[in-house]
Amino acid sequence: MIATSPQSKSPLPEATAPAELDRRTALDRYQILDTPQEPAFDRIVRLAALLLDVPIALISLIDAERQWFKSRYGLGAPETPRALAFCDYAIRGRDIMVVPDAEQDPRFCSNPLVTGDPHIRFYAGAPLMTPDGFALGTICAIDRAPRQLNSRDAAILSALAEQVIHELEVRSALGELYKEVAEGRRAARTLQGEGARLEALLNATGNAVITTDTDGQVASLNRAAEAMFGLEPGECVGREISGLISNHLDIGREALTRLSEGNGRRKDGTEFPIEISRADWIDAQGHKASGAILRDLTERRRAEAEAYRRQAADQAHDKLAALGRVAGGVAHELNNLLQPVIGLSQLELDSLPGEGSTEQTETRESLATILECGIQMRSVVRKILMFSRKTKPERTQLHFTAALDRACKFAGKLLPPGIHVNKVVSNELTGFATINEAELVELLTNLAVNAAYAMDGNGTLSVMVDRLDLAESAASPLGIPSGAYFKVGISDTGHGMDAVTKAQILEPFFTTKPIGEGTGLGLSMVYGVLRDWNGAIEVESTIDVGSTFTLYIPVTPAT
Repeated sequence: MIATSPQSKSPLPEATAPAELDRRTALDRYQILDTPQEPAFDRIVRLAALLLDVPIALISLIDAERQWFKSRYGLGAPETPRALAFCDYAIRGRDIMVVPDAEQDPRFCSNPLVTGDPHIRFYAGAPLMTPDGFALGTICAIDRAPRQLNSRDAAILSALAEQVIHELEVRSALGELYKEVAEGRRAARTLQGEGARLEALLNATGNAVITTDTDGQVASLNRAAEAMFGLEPGECVGREISGLISNHLDIGREALTRLSEGNGRRKDGTEFPIEISRADWIDAQGHKASGAILRDLTERRRAEAEAYRRQAADQAHDKLAALGRVAGGVAHELNNLLQPVIGLSQLELDSLPGEGSTEQTETRESLATILECGIQMRSVVRKILMFSRKTKPERTQLHFTAALDRACKFAGKLLPPGIHVNKVVSNELTGFATINEAELVELLTNLAVNAAYAMDGNGTLSVMVDRLDLAESAASPLGIPSGAYFKVGISDTGHGMDAVTKAQILEPFFTTKPIGEGTGLGLSMVYGVLRDWNGAIEVESTIDVGSTFTLYIPVTPAT
C-alpha cells in the first residue's frame, strides 16, 4: 500500500506518548543506534538508490529528538533533527509514504531540507516494522526533482524494508556474539591505527630499529635500519639476525639485552661499528620477542680519533713550547757566560808567544782546548736559541721554489757520495713565502744529514714539492690555520722509526746517535723555525722502509 500526499488524504494522527515510548523501547532493544557502518546495511541502501534511480537512499532510525542514519547513500550528514524528518511522518503508518513534490506539500514546503541542502522534492519511505508491530524508522528514497512512485518501485522499497528488518533481527539474535565481533573489529582497527602510528614514529627516527621473533629471526626493520644495512624494504624479514650482526662477535642473547657494542654487516659484506640497545617482551600470543636499537658508530669513532689526534698534537705543541721556554732561558744565560770565556781565552792565547818554554807551550794548548770547547758550546747554545726562537732572524718575501732550490743544492754538497737525491717539483709551482733563507738552508741541511745517517750513507733521498689548500679538518690536527701552503716532503729509504722514537723525535736533546755524535737539537730546531714561520712539520715512519718529514710553509698572499 502507498500513502499519498495529504493533497488527497487527510493528515495522519500524531503518535500518542505511551505508544511512542513503547516504540523507542523496541528500538533500544536492537542496540543499533550509533553503531559503525556495516556492509549488510550499506548494500541495501545502494540497491535502493540503483533500483529506484534516485541520488539519495537512507536507512533512517527515529530516536527521541533525532533521526539517525544507520546507512546512507548520497548524503554526508549522519543524522538530522527529528523535527525536520520526513521519516517521522512515515513511521505513523504502515504503508509507504510518498511525497511527489515537497515544495507543494504544506507539511514540508518550508522545511530547511527542502529549501536548502539537500533540496528534497520527491520522498518515498517504507516503515521498518518489527514483528511485534513497531515502526523503528524507514528505508527511504529521495530525489531532487518531483516524481511519482510506481507499483514496481513500491514493491522494491517494501522488499528492501523487509530485508533491513531481517538484518536487524539477525543482528539482535546474535546478541553478545555480534557485539564481541563488533568490538573485535574496533579493537583490530585500533591496533591497526596504533601500528600505523608506531610505524610512522619508527620511520621518523634516525636510529635503526629491528625486531626479532622467538627463533631470533628478523620480524621487522624500520627505514633507517634498511638504509644502514643497504637493504630493500622487507628484504631481511625472516632471516637470522646474525646476518646483520657479525658472527665473530660471539654475543649471546642474554648479552644483547644490555647496552653493548659490536659490528654490523651490510648487504655488500662491509662491516662497521655499532652500538646495540636491546629489550625483550612477550607478544600477544605469549611468545618471547625482541627488539634492538642500533646506532652506527662510524662517525663517532672517527670524531673520537680526530679529537684524540688533536689533543695529542696540542699536548706535543705545548710540551715543546714549554721545553723551548726553559731551554731558551738557560741558553740565554749560558750565552752571556760564554762570551767572556771565549773572548778572554782568545786574548790570552793571542798574548802568548808562538815559541816559548815548556810551561808556555802547555798553557797555549790548554787555552786552545778551552777556546775550542767554548766555540762548540756557543754553537749548541745558538741551536737552542733558534729552537726557542729567542733570536728571530729577519724574514723576507722570497720566491719559494728558487730559495728551496738554492737550499737543496747547498745541502746536497754535504751528503755522502752514496746518497742519490731525487727532487720532484709540481708543474708550474709558483708563489712566495715570508721566510729567512739562511734558516731554510739550515733546516734542509739538518733533515738531509739526518736522512743520510738513517740510510748509513747509501740510499735515495726524495724531495717532493707541491702547493695545496688545507681545509680546517686537515689543518687543525697540525696546529695551523686553514689556507694555502707549500708542502715539502723529504723521504729517505733508511731504517725507519718505531712509535716510541717517532713520538720523541722533535724534542730537544733527544737523539738516536751515539754519545758525542749528535746534540739532539737538529730536528727541534727545524720545529722551532717552522713554528716561527706559522708552519708545521709532520712525521711518518715505517721500520725497515724509511721516514718522511713533511713541511707545511704558508704561502704569502699576493699583494
